[in-house]
Amino acid sequence: MVWLNILSVLSITIYVKLLGAGSWGIVAACSSLQLLFNLIDLGFGQIVPRWIAREANDLELLRKYISVFHKIYAGLALSGFFALQAGAYALAYYWFNVPAEQSAQLELCIRLIAFQLLFQFANSLYVGIWQGLQLQVQANLRASLFGTLKHAAAMAALLWLAPSPVTYAAAFGIVALAELVTSAVATQRKGLMARSSGSAVAVRPFISEAAVLSIGIMVGLAVSQMDRIVLSRSVPVDSFGVYVVVANLALAFLSLQAPLTRAYFPVLVQDIKQNGHANPATIRRLILGSTVVCVLPALAMCIGADWVLRLWLQNEHFVQLGTAPLRLLLIAMCLNAIYSCLYQVILAQGFAHIIVKINLACLVIGIVTVAILHDITSLWVGGAIWVTTTFTQLVLGLSWYWMVTQGKSVKDRLLGTKNGKA
Repeated sequence: MVWLNILSVLSITIYVKLLGAGSWGIVAACSSLQLLFNLIDLGFGQIVPRWIAREANDLELLRKYISVFHKIYAGLALSGFFALQAGAYALAYYWFNVPAEQSAQLELCIRLIAFQLLFQFANSLYVGIWQGLQLQVQANLRASLFGTLKHAAAMAALLWLAPSPVTYAAAFGIVALAELVTSAVATQRKGLMARSSGSAVAVRPFISEAAVLSIGIMVGLAVSQMDRIVLSRSVPVDSFGVYVVVANLALAFLSLQAPLTRAYFPVLVQDIKQNGHANPATIRRLILGSTVVCVLPALAMCIGADWVLRLWLQNEHFVQLGTAPLRLLLIAMCLNAIYSCLYQVILAQGFAHIIVKINLACLVIGIVTVAILHDITSLWVGGAIWVTTTFTQLVLGLSWYWMVTQGKSVKDRLLGTKNGKA
């Protein structure tokens, strides 16, 4: 995961130099369409690892659920793909703020990016299966390999063919297809996709949980993408490209936490299944690890944000526009990293309704922030949205955890008193 983030950060410097600010802005605009696939993924991508972890010791039942998941993901992936293809013209000509002569290129790039997002979304099912089975080493090695291949293919295509957004999108799409095929073959070889015998599984509990969590995830995605939605409309595409660069840099720190949360999540699920609650020691270790790998490095980067941008991109335009939003985004990543630990506990408990309530509160705070700052056309507005919403998440998450633990301790004391009287 460290390697993937370093690779992403370093490669942006090359892409900006090869493509220029304008063409990089087109790539950034297309990449922001990942939001659509995040929306159609809804809660399924986060629930799959939990259900896989719960049934990991029953191969027959596991195969049945994987078969159901395949059908669900195929339908969702194709729905998102056709939606992007249908909306490519409107997005290129009427939504993104691009010069008229670049609209046709943006439309073609969107259509190509749709293929990449289709393959990546379908591959996320296999990633969820491997995470649920606690095979993170294999999953991360495969992610590192194909993440490297994607950037290598894109750079080679830009250098040898044509330095254009279309070339970039085509290269990423081809490697994404190869990753999907490889993941499917690896899962097949594990014997997880063999036809199961007996009656079909009852998927109603899964669909019911996914439906509730989907609402929460959809609201949460609206919150997390609010900055890009607002800025994609209010600032020129070259400035939007600057924001995407600094946002990706900040999010890279949050990604460093992913191996911890992926490794601990199945453990939390199994603890809850066996004991009825998450082990406090496990939660403390998760928070401590997140602080070391994410919070402290992000704070250090926040202090030297301008110096890092100048050394990294060697472009004063990016430094002047990007320093303020980068600092705010890094502060938000620190807040989000701690909340993510509590989020894993809420999700492992199956309390999707709590996630819905927290995300709805954050959406309200985000809308209020946008309303207050709507007259300001500066990139730091995006960082301000992140800070207010992640602070709200953390406060509400800590409040929930305090109420749960305090309620449990009061219940234990009451039971102890009753037993003593008996």
